[in-house]
Amino acid sequence: MIRSKLASWREYLTPVTHTSTFQSSGQITPEEFTQAGDYLCHMFPTWEWNSTSKDVSYRDFLPKEKQFLVTRKVPCSARAEQLTTVEGAEEGDNADGWVVEGQVKTRSTEEHANADIEDMLEGMDLEEVEQDDDDMVAIAPNDRRFYDLYITYSTSYRVPKIYLVGFNGDGSPLTPEQMFEDISPDYRTKTATIERLPFQHTHVTSVSIHPCKHANVMRVLMERIREVKQRKNASLANTTNPSSGRGKEGDEDWEDIQNDVEGGLRVDQYLIVFLKFVSSVTPGIEHDYTMEGW
Repeated sequence: MIRSKLASWREYLTPVTHTSTFQSSGQITPEEFTQAGDYLCHMFPTWEWNSTSKDVSYRDFLPKEKQFLVTRKVPCSARAEQLTTVEGAEEGDNADGWVVEGQVKTRSTEEHANADIEDMLEGMDLEEVEQDDDDMVAIAPNDRRFYDLYITYSTSYRVPKIYLVGFNGDGSPLTPEQMFEDISPDYRTKTATIERLPFQHTHVTSVSIHPCKHANVMRVLMERIREVKQRKNASLANTTNPSSGRGKEGDEDWEDIQNDVEGGLRVDQYLIVFLKFVSSVTPGIEHDYTMEGW
């Protein structure tokens, strides 16, 4: 809780900047955050902005009706450890970049970022793969969980910050320990923090994903997206009849994300890529449910 208090004071004391450095730093301004939030809500209506209420703690650099984004009752089908595996390391080993902290094996931040980026790009470039029934994780109906997901703006790091509030199938709130079960073990001890929702006057306990690495990950992702898009455009130019103007129907991979400025990523598309990254941190939470057509 001390860490949470310090983070709250840091958010309060950090001055707000309105100068865009989106392309070079991966950070966004409050205005860009609201722009990205509008696009997210437009493309995926399961997400919405907050309602104005006396229960909301407002920050004056954001519109009252756009303090945070929320999507509710997102299914969580299985615990994170059921969906992740540890390869290449035996107990006590330091192989393949794994280190032991207490009883939890983790990888370095750089290796995590690289792995997540590769996974994301693979998801962009490949067609949807059908999952075999044998690969599905069985879970009892009374073990099914749901999450309310919140996204707000971090003045300290100038990036979005996500909060998760979990519930059992009967509607009773999950304990912090139970919510941690739905965070990937690789991130659990590094980036997940128990704290109250900062934008609510009422006390609501959540697990937040610390945003200290978000800007760097987003910057690298944007560079990689730009490279992939440029390669695809070059390949398309070499294989398409110039008079046709476009490739054959169905060649528009991830159309809404990659139909962008100068082959890169538009700032209004920021949160969609951000959520794709977050899905690797919380593998059991069915983010596709919030973003149909992902």
